[in-house]
Amino acid sequence: MGDDLVPFLGHWVLDPARSAYTGGTPPRSGHYDLRLEGDRLVVSIEGVLGSGDPIRTGYALDLWQDTPMSVGAVDRVRTVVEPRRFCTIAYAGAQAVARAWRILGSLDEMTIVQSAPDHFGVWRDDVSVYRRQFQSRWS
Repeated sequence: MGDDLVPFLGHWVLDPARSAYTGGTPPRSGHYDLRLEGDRLVVSIEGVLGSGDPIRTGYALDLWQDTPMSVGAVDRVRTVVEPRRFCTIAYAGAQAVARAWRILGSLDEMTIVQSAPDHFGVWRDDVSVYRRQFQSRWS
């Protein structure tokens, strides 16, 4: 499973002009960092929301079992890894309440499709496009 995640590892920068949100305004800026620590995928996210508010969050996901979570009604997150894409699915009990697919279009472009039901129960998608940013060894 970890080998399929290797192409996703690194630093990614949001391209707001290529992002579309059904639930509101896309973020103004964003940085997404992914790294492996043993059997866990560590995610760090920073940016500025469409509202102008800053966001900074991070979490670690187990790769071989559901990750316990306590965010709102969410009690666990499952990570599904396939070649060139992986998904996190948030559960409240037995019910999936949100999911996020990360898909590589090329080694330098990642599209994230976040889905959750609206107040009518209709699943809606927000699409964010990220470009890989290579960091110099000397910076």
